[in-house]
Amino acid sequence: MSHARFTHRTLSTLIALAACLAPCTTSAQDPLRTALPPPGDSNTRHIVQLRDGSTLVGRITESWGDSARFESLSGRITLRRADVTSVRTVPSSSIRNGRYWADDPNATRLFFAPTGRTLAKGEGYYSNHWIFLSDAHVGITDRFTLGGAMTMIPSGDFIKNNVYFISPKYAIEQSERLNIAAGAFIGVAPFFDNASSNTFGIAYGVATWGTPDASLTLGGGYGFAGGRMAESPMAMLGVTKRLSRGWSFVSENWLFPNTKRPLVSYGLRSIGERTAWDIGFVTILGEDGIVPGVPWLGITWKFR
Repeated sequence: MSHARFTHRTLSTLIALAACLAPCTTSAQDPLRTALPPPGDSNTRHIVQLRDGSTLVGRITESWGDSARFESLSGRITLRRADVTSVRTVPSSSIRNGRYWADDPNATRLFFAPTGRTLAKGEGYYSNHWIFLSDAHVGITDRFTLGGAMTMIPSGDFIKNNVYFISPKYAIEQSERLNIAAGAFIGVAPFFDNASSNTFGIAYGVATWGTPDASLTLGGGYGFAGGRMAESPMAMLGVTKRLSRGWSFVSENWLFPNTKRPLVSYGLRSIGERTAWDIGFVTILGEDGIVPGVPWLGITWKFR
């Protein structure tokens, strides 16, 4: 079996798995019958959607029969099951001034490079960059994430004339403020007839320090192509900073071997419940760089 066919089938399997898992995450729950935190639990909050379209943010402190006691910044009320369409439990840290701040759906990546974080088991996402590059990643375990990507350039022989990637990542250290991972980004270009020269990629290590609101990512790795490893490593520095409920600043910067001018990128990420848009610019520092840079556009859909 050729590299191209194997990689194409593996990527297709990942995307199919993502499609199968996604609907499972949106299935309706029986409100107020879900597992509720014990009264007085200050580490969780509840987001309650009512049938009239309004949303309540607070904490369910007691439930009985078809009713529940609900506390919020506005006071204490009694909820009736018939008025509730859904109840979702979130960490108390995600509630700020009575409003829910969704987690970054794309926290395991900067614009394109990985962070030290991995997906939880069963989590996954699909991303697209400028239409012509798609990828999907799934959390196999809490420590191991497996992804695949492919270019989508139209041609008379679509399968042969595109490039395919596999990207495994394993978490070495996982904590609230420090996450370290190692992985690889392995590509196959089937339009090169020589099998020994159509495989390329990078083996890397990456560490992320900080919280979901502000983090610093440092990574490095060795590129390889045609069965040979590069003699010198490449380095990557990334920064994220949450600016508001719906926006975050992102910067991803690379220094490649035998070059003195880094490739830099910067921009904004719009943060939704399960969708993130990346809008930014990519350029090279120095006299030859384009100001403000080449536009970058990407979108990520997360499931579960």
